[in-house]
Amino acid sequence: MTTEIEFHTVEIDENDRATLVELQFNEDSIAEARRRSAPETHPDFDGTHCVRCDVAIPKARLHLGKVRCVDCQTVLERTSRLYR
Repeated sequence: MTTEIEFHTVEIDENDRATLVELQFNEDSIAEARRRSAPETHPDFDGTHCVRCDVAIPKARLHLGKVRCVDCQTVLERTSRLYR
């Protein structure tokens, strides 16, 4: 059994094109938000202590999948903003 698919050439107007661009931006934003909220991984993480300063990470941060204490995460975010 074979299925034939017909392809039609469809002209899209500027509104359709703008909608497609908007959809792409939305999909990219959602993907970025998911990436940022995903649990962090680090080869030196022991499951309870910060990978940078070895201070115990509070359970609430561990539950969120974080591998750094608040202070070290703040330093990381501030320095990464400087180099964008």
